[in-house]
Amino acid sequence: MDVRIERDESEQRRVRELSRYALALDKPDPQLRFIVELAVQTMGADIGGISLVYRSHIWLPVTVGITLREVERGASFCSELVASESDFFEVEDALAHDWSAAKPVVREPPHCRHYAGVALYGNRGYQLGTLWVMWRAPGRLEAAQRTMLQGLARLVADTLELRYCDAVTGMYNRAAFVQHLQHAKGEAGRRELAVGYVDLTGFHQNNAVHGRGAGDATLAEIAARIVGWAGQDSLLGHLGGDRFAFALLDHAGPDRLQALCHAIDVPVTLPSDRTQALHARIGIVRESLPTPVAAAALLDMAETAAASIGDVAGFSVVREYGSELRERSWFLHDLLGVLEGQPGTGRLSMHYQPQVNFAKQKLIGLEALVRWEHPQRGAVPPSTFVPLAESSGNSHALDMLVIGQVCRDMRGWMDAGLPQVPVSLNFSRSTLLHPGLPDAVKALLNKHGLPGALLEVEVTESQLLEAPEALGERVAALRRLGLRIAIDDFGIGYSNLDAIGTLPFDRLKVDRRFVHGVADSAVTASLFRLIQGVAEVSDAELLCEGLERQVDLDWLRHQHAYCVQGWYFCSALPPQGVEQLLRAWGQRARHAAEGGDVRELFVGA
Repeated sequence: MDVRIERDESEQRRVRELSRYALALDKPDPQLRFIVELAVQTMGADIGGISLVYRSHIWLPVTVGITLREVERGASFCSELVASESDFFEVEDALAHDWSAAKPVVREPPHCRHYAGVALYGNRGYQLGTLWVMWRAPGRLEAAQRTMLQGLARLVADTLELRYCDAVTGMYNRAAFVQHLQHAKGEAGRRELAVGYVDLTGFHQNNAVHGRGAGDATLAEIAARIVGWAGQDSLLGHLGGDRFAFALLDHAGPDRLQALCHAIDVPVTLPSDRTQALHARIGIVRESLPTPVAAAALLDMAETAAASIGDVAGFSVVREYGSELRERSWFLHDLLGVLEGQPGTGRLSMHYQPQVNFAKQKLIGLEALVRWEHPQRGAVPPSTFVPLAESSGNSHALDMLVIGQVCRDMRGWMDAGLPQVPVSLNFSRSTLLHPGLPDAVKALLNKHGLPGALLEVEVTESQLLEAPEALGERVAALRRLGLRIAIDDFGIGYSNLDAIGTLPFDRLKVDRRFVHGVADSAVTASLFRLIQGVAEVSDAELLCEGLERQVDLDWLRHQHAYCVQGWYFCSALPPQGVEQLLRAWGQRARHAAEGGDVRELFVGA
């Protein structure tokens, strides 16, 4: 083959390889920038950067000391390094040669004369570009400086691979896939786009039994099948673990998708010559172009469709993102709008259900319950949007809004001179494990001038087994702020007494299924007594949720279980209703303590 043709084909492959790295010009990668800053500082250079060398231009995703994002290939020293096919290139004095003195960075500001660059290689061996530094004065790198620059170049190459590409499959990782998809959906001339999400089943068992090496070989095999199925006019990504993504920029009819199922369902031959059958949940979303839906949202839609399939037995299954799932996505879109304070998505409001010690005729607390007032859907119950916030990774933001509103409401009641009553609230797992939770709570208490003793955090029984050390640290930090801790929904989770014994708590909340109907069921009554025993041993207050009947109240009285919460006394109240209740309680509590039905205090609240 002609040497020129061979070089041209090699250059084409190198440039194609560059498309695997989807760095954004408008948002420089902070880790790559740190490496460049380190190179400039340790070398004592004036400027530096990372260059990705394309056929006709050079792209600079990161620069330090100079504002430059793209230059013609011939105008850069980096093009000389790539053309030389060497690992290191240095120009000690650019003014000593006509070809180097003509470079714009030399004859124009910042008028640099000394250049040193190290080649960047991807995992497949292709030269991607350079890590370079320059000085205004001529000079020459010492051996130690050259070694340092080469080491930093390896860090750049490793960062590119880890953050933008998948080493096992050679596909885009999630970030690169989404960025390329965002670009592809905006290309002129395309009428439809199909985005797919592939979730393999059986892979984790394969990994556990046959080891990591066999798992990587399996992923590489499945990736090769997806590549062969998708063809050239497509985008492919490995999202981590057993999950893949694809975007078809041409026809994606049922027959083609069924062909993908057949390709995946063929058993994989492992290095041990054993075979492993894998199948997949495949979600797909189609969009007519142009579309305002962002690339990341399209991938989320496809993932939602895949997750809705359920168990897969014997063969791969495809589900298209339809009206029901689209409704969920729009619901999520509006929920994110509420969390970000966007107009037109409604607002979150708080309701509070009273907690009563009926033996002492005393209001002992309030449980905060969040509601969503949607402009089109009306009142949205928490059972609808709280799980949505958790599954989408937004539960921490929701919890922070809730506790902020609770603190504002409590401050308002205090300013009105009303009795101070503790308020309990639920936190999601991600919030309880968030390292910044204690500081955030402390800041809110200080902002609103509230003592920590007026807040109680509820920890569900099942959460006790999830990262117990981290949970224990958060609980200890909250208790140092004065907050009370309650174990919620006790009796319906893992009933792990060891875990309960390691976590200090002040209150044990009995789930409503062990309260409602307890007077009629010997089995429920026995279970209730066991839970009551746990509270006594733990020296914790027992609070019974879901009280709705007089007969159950009478049974609880015989068991000396006096602290209750439920519709028998009062449903959840808006802040204005709580204000009325607290005012009435302050005025009538003395009379109620002398006798009468404590429920009278809730009339009109």
